[in-house]
Amino acid sequence: MERAAAAEGVARAPELCARAQAALVKAEAEAKVQSRRSLWSRDYEEANRLALSARLAAETCAFRAGAVRASLRAESLKAVQDLTVSIPRVAELARHARDENVASDILNAEIALGEARSAADKGQYEQARESAEKGRALLASAVAGINRLIDQFNVDPRRAVWKKWVVATLNESARTGDVVILIDKLRRELHVYRVREEIESYPVDLGAAGVAVKMRAGDDATPEGRYRVTQIRGPGQTHYYRALMLDYPNAEDRSRFRRLQKTGQVGRNQEIGSLIEIHGQGGRSQDWTKGCVALDNGDMDDLVPQVKVGTAVTIVGTIPDEALP
Repeated sequence: MERAAAAEGVARAPELCARAQAALVKAEAEAKVQSRRSLWSRDYEEANRLALSARLAAETCAFRAGAVRASLRAESLKAVQDLTVSIPRVAELARHARDENVASDILNAEIALGEARSAADKGQYEQARESAEKGRALLASAVAGINRLIDQFNVDPRRAVWKKWVVATLNESARTGDVVILIDKLRRELHVYRVREEIESYPVDLGAAGVAVKMRAGDDATPEGRYRVTQIRGPGQTHYYRALMLDYPNAEDRSRFRRLQKTGQVGRNQEIGSLIEIHGQGGRSQDWTKGCVALDNGDMDDLVPQVKVGTAVTIVGTIPDEALP
């Protein structure tokens, strides 16, 4: 019965353990009955049979409990590993959704993962599995929140404008043969096209406001519109390794800003902002700039030689699939 207890048989194989315990009680009772008889009339055959039955039942209980424990250990460790792999993936997707509920779900999933690891280290595999399953449910909720945002972009009324800008930019490249740049805020990607053919693609970091629409100076949002490279800065000429300066705000941005002020969405004493760049020191997998687009330094080394002053740069909420060749 000690082996069965060590394997937590009562919890993992309760019927077998109960059978073993009942047989042991009967064996002990029979042994006591015989011990009270006179020496020459004692017969321990039945007690021995019951004791053997109890032992066999206990061994079976221990074996079954051990098998259940091993299976539970494997299941819980796999659940912990799956959650460990899934959290960074969902966190990366969450960059597309600056949503407090999504962020909270991911944070709580990380807490659940810590609890699952701790329980597994202590051999508490049921608790480990339960915590890992809780974490998985939280991640599912986060993914659902991200998908809702993506769905909103698919029906966003600005989508028609984004398509118009992208098509016009690609048509310009087809007409001139020059390189053009398309930046997809939702996907955090910068695409380089020449004559409607994509020749490069780079991951980017955006302004700290993520996919929000730029309204004014200081809102940390990356603007959307059709721009031009006005200056190319190399190492030592910018705080961020290399930089492609853009002509934000252009005439369309200023017109839109005046409309926002007129409707009261932006204060009369607020400014439109400036100094929007495509620059280096990115690759952080998070949105952190003041509204600029940041690339890894190595990607900037690759991008800059393809660009010249006057290169078209179009930034959209997301690139509609139907706008691409």
